[in-house]
Amino acid sequence: MNQDNKVTKQRIVDCAKVLFSQKGYAATSIQDICRAAGCSKGGVYHHFLNKEDLFVYIAESVFTGSWEDWSRRSDGIIGMEEKLYAFADHFVDTLQRPLSKAAEDFLRTSASSETIARFVGVMNSYMKNFEDFIEGGIAAGYLKDEDSKTLAFIVLSFYSGLSDSYAFMTKEEMKVLFRKSTELLLTGIKRQ
Repeated sequence: MNQDNKVTKQRIVDCAKVLFSQKGYAATSIQDICRAAGCSKGGVYHHFLNKEDLFVYIAESVFTGSWEDWSRRSDGIIGMEEKLYAFADHFVDTLQRPLSKAAEDFLRTSASSETIARFVGVMNSYMKNFEDFIEGGIAAGYLKDEDSKTLAFIVLSFYSGLSDSYAFMTKEEMKVLFRKSTELLLTGIKRQ
Protein backbone atom coordinates (compact mmCIF):
# COMPACT_ATOMS: atom_id res chain seq x y z
CA MET A 1 0.00 0.00 0.00
CA ASN A 2 1.48 3.33 -1.01
CA GLN A 3 1.79 6.28 1.36
CA ASP A 4 -1.26 8.13 -0.05
CA ASN A 5 -3.42 5.04 0.45
CA LYS A 6 -2.16 4.67 4.03
CA VAL A 7 -2.93 8.31 4.78
CA THR A 8 -6.40 8.03 3.25
CA LYS A 9 -7.17 4.83 5.13
CA GLN A 10 -6.06 6.37 8.43
CA ARG A 11 -8.14 9.50 7.78
CA ILE A 12 -11.21 7.31 7.11
CA VAL A 13 -10.57 5.34 10.30
CA ASP A 14 -10.05 8.48 12.40
CA CYS A 15 -13.19 10.18 11.07
CA ALA A 16 -15.30 7.04 11.40
CA LYS A 17 -14.12 6.51 14.97
CA VAL A 18 -15.22 10.03 15.91
CA LEU A 19 -18.58 9.64 14.16
CA PHE A 20 -19.29 6.22 15.68
CA SER A 21 -18.44 7.66 19.10
CA GLN A 22 -20.65 10.72 18.62
CA LYS A 23 -23.62 9.29 16.74
CA GLY A 24 -23.48 5.56 17.40
CA TYR A 25 -22.99 2.80 14.88
CA ALA A 26 -26.45 2.67 13.30
CA ALA A 27 -26.82 6.45 12.95
CA THR A 28 -23.49 6.81 11.15
CA SER A 29 -23.70 6.28 7.42
CA ILE A 30 -20.95 5.63 4.91
CA GLN A 31 -21.87 9.01 3.41
CA ASP A 32 -21.26 10.67 6.81
CA ILE A 33 -17.84 9.06 6.93
CA CYS A 34 -17.07 10.13 3.34
CA ARG A 35 -18.01 13.74 4.09
CA ALA A 36 -15.90 13.82 7.26
CA ALA A 37 -12.91 12.13 5.61
CA GLY A 38 -13.19 14.10 2.38
CA CYS A 39 -13.31 11.03 0.18
CA SER A 40 -15.73 9.16 -2.05
CA LYS A 41 -17.60 5.97 -1.22
CA GLY A 42 -15.18 4.24 -3.55
CA GLY A 43 -12.35 5.50 -1.34
CA VAL A 44 -13.95 3.86 1.68
CA TYR A 45 -14.75 0.65 -0.19
CA HIS A 46 -11.20 0.49 -1.52
CA HIS A 47 -10.05 -0.08 2.07
CA PHE A 48 -13.06 -1.72 3.72
CA LEU A 49 -15.74 -4.14 2.52
CA ASN A 50 -18.50 -2.15 4.23
CA LYS A 51 -19.34 -0.19 7.36
CA GLU A 52 -19.29 -3.35 9.48
CA ASP A 53 -15.80 -4.21 8.28
CA LEU A 54 -14.64 -0.66 9.08
CA PHE A 55 -16.12 -0.83 12.58
CA VAL A 56 -14.45 -4.18 13.35
CA TYR A 57 -11.15 -2.80 12.05
CA ILE A 58 -11.49 0.15 14.45
CA ALA A 59 -12.43 -2.12 17.36
CA GLU A 60 -9.47 -4.38 16.68
CA SER A 61 -7.04 -1.46 16.52
CA VAL A 62 -8.45 0.07 19.73
CA PHE A 63 -8.37 -3.14 21.76
CA THR A 64 -5.03 -4.30 20.38
CA GLY A 65 -3.53 -0.86 20.99
CA SER A 66 -4.95 -0.75 24.50
CA TRP A 67 -3.44 -4.12 25.41
CA GLU A 68 -0.08 -3.19 23.87
CA ASP A 69 -0.12 0.01 25.94
CA TRP A 70 -0.93 -2.02 29.06
CA SER A 71 1.91 -4.45 28.32
CA ARG A 72 4.37 -1.56 28.09
CA ARG A 73 3.04 0.08 31.26
CA SER A 74 3.02 -3.08 33.33
CA ASP A 75 6.44 -4.31 32.23
CA GLY A 76 8.32 -2.91 35.23
CA ILE A 77 5.58 -3.35 37.83
CA ILE A 78 6.15 -6.09 40.38
CA GLY A 79 3.32 -7.43 42.47
CA MET A 80 -0.29 -8.12 41.61
CA GLU A 81 -1.75 -5.40 43.81
CA GLU A 82 0.37 -2.72 42.16
CA LYS A 83 -0.53 -4.15 38.75
CA LEU A 84 -4.25 -4.01 39.49
CA TYR A 85 -4.00 -0.39 40.59
CA ALA A 86 -1.96 0.38 37.47
CA PHE A 87 -4.50 -1.45 35.30
CA ALA A 88 -7.28 0.67 36.81
CA ASP A 89 -5.34 3.82 35.81
CA HIS A 90 -4.71 2.33 32.36
CA PHE A 91 -8.41 1.55 31.99
CA VAL A 92 -9.30 5.19 32.68
CA ASP A 93 -6.52 6.51 30.44
CA THR A 94 -7.56 4.38 27.47
CA LEU A 95 -11.30 4.60 28.07
CA GLN A 96 -13.32 4.65 24.86
CA ARG A 97 -16.79 4.62 26.45
CA PRO A 98 -18.69 6.30 23.60
CA LEU A 99 -17.10 3.81 21.21
CA SER A 100 -18.10 0.98 23.57
CA LYS A 101 -21.70 2.19 23.37
CA ALA A 102 -21.37 2.15 19.57
CA ALA A 103 -20.20 -1.46 19.86
CA GLU A 104 -23.41 -2.37 21.67
CA ASP A 105 -25.30 -0.66 18.83
CA PHE A 106 -23.19 -2.59 16.30
CA LEU A 107 -24.06 -5.93 17.91
CA ARG A 108 -27.79 -5.08 17.87
CA THR A 109 -27.90 -3.89 14.27
CA SER A 110 -25.18 -5.75 12.39
CA ALA A 111 -26.53 -8.11 9.76
CA SER A 112 -23.47 -10.21 9.05
CA SER A 113 -22.87 -13.15 11.38
CA GLU A 114 -19.32 -13.37 9.97
CA THR A 115 -18.58 -9.77 10.97
CA ILE A 116 -20.11 -10.29 14.40
CA ALA A 117 -17.93 -13.38 14.81
CA ARG A 118 -14.85 -11.28 13.91
CA PHE A 119 -15.87 -8.63 16.46
CA VAL A 120 -16.47 -11.26 19.15
CA GLY A 121 -13.03 -12.69 18.30
CA VAL A 122 -11.46 -9.28 18.97
CA MET A 123 -13.24 -9.09 22.31
CA ASN A 124 -12.32 -12.66 23.22
CA SER A 125 -8.67 -11.98 22.45
CA TYR A 126 -8.66 -9.02 24.85
CA MET A 127 -10.48 -11.09 27.46
CA LYS A 128 -7.98 -13.94 27.07
CA ASN A 129 -5.10 -11.51 27.66
CA PHE A 130 -6.79 -10.22 30.81
CA GLU A 131 -7.61 -13.76 31.91
CA ASP A 132 -3.92 -14.65 31.62
CA PHE A 133 -3.11 -11.57 33.71
CA ILE A 134 -5.55 -12.69 36.43
CA GLU A 135 -4.27 -16.27 36.20
CA GLY A 136 -0.81 -14.91 37.00
CA GLY A 137 -2.19 -13.36 40.19
CA ILE A 138 -3.83 -16.65 41.16
CA ALA A 139 -0.67 -18.66 40.38
CA ALA A 140 1.40 -16.24 42.47
CA GLY A 141 -0.94 -16.87 45.40
CA TYR A 142 -2.06 -13.26 45.54
CA LEU A 143 -5.63 -13.78 44.32
CA LYS A 144 -8.12 -16.36 45.52
CA ASP A 145 -8.03 -19.68 43.76
CA GLU A 146 -11.05 -19.02 41.55
CA ASP A 147 -11.72 -19.73 37.90
CA SER A 148 -9.52 -17.16 36.12
CA LYS A 149 -11.97 -16.70 33.24
CA THR A 150 -14.84 -15.91 35.58
CA LEU A 151 -12.72 -13.65 37.77
CA ALA A 152 -11.36 -11.78 34.74
CA PHE A 153 -14.88 -11.24 33.43
CA ILE A 154 -16.07 -9.96 36.81
CA VAL A 155 -13.15 -7.51 37.17
CA LEU A 156 -13.49 -6.13 33.62
CA SER A 157 -17.27 -5.86 34.01
CA PHE A 158 -16.73 -4.02 37.29
CA TYR A 159 -14.42 -1.50 35.61
CA SER A 160 -16.67 -1.24 32.59
CA GLY A 161 -19.65 -0.42 34.81
CA LEU A 162 -17.64 2.23 36.63
CA SER A 163 -16.65 3.75 33.31
CA ASP A 164 -20.21 5.01 32.83
CA SER A 165 -19.16 7.84 35.16
CA TYR A 166 -17.01 9.33 32.36
CA ALA A 167 -19.76 11.84 31.55
CA PHE A 168 -19.89 13.16 35.11
CA MET A 169 -16.26 13.20 36.20
CA THR A 170 -12.90 14.39 35.07
CA LYS A 171 -10.24 11.82 34.25
CA GLU A 172 -8.49 12.53 37.56
CA GLU A 173 -11.74 12.11 39.52
CA MET A 174 -12.31 8.82 37.71
CA LYS A 175 -8.82 7.64 38.64
CA VAL A 176 -9.61 8.31 42.31
CA LEU A 177 -12.90 6.40 41.93
CA PHE A 178 -11.19 3.47 40.18
CA ARG A 179 -8.42 3.38 42.79
CA LYS A 180 -10.91 3.23 45.67
CA SER A 181 -12.98 0.66 43.77
CA THR A 182 -9.90 -1.49 43.18
CA GLU A 183 -9.12 -1.32 46.88
CA LEU A 184 -12.64 -2.54 47.67
CA LEU A 185 -12.51 -5.15 44.91
CA LEU A 186 -9.27 -6.54 46.32
CA THR A 187 -10.92 -7.15 49.69
CA GLY A 188 -13.14 -9.66 47.91
CA ILE A 189 -10.69 -11.37 45.54
CA LYS A 190 -7.39 -11.14 47.41
CA ARG A 191 -6.25 -14.31 49.10
CA GLN A 192 -6.32 -13.79 52.86
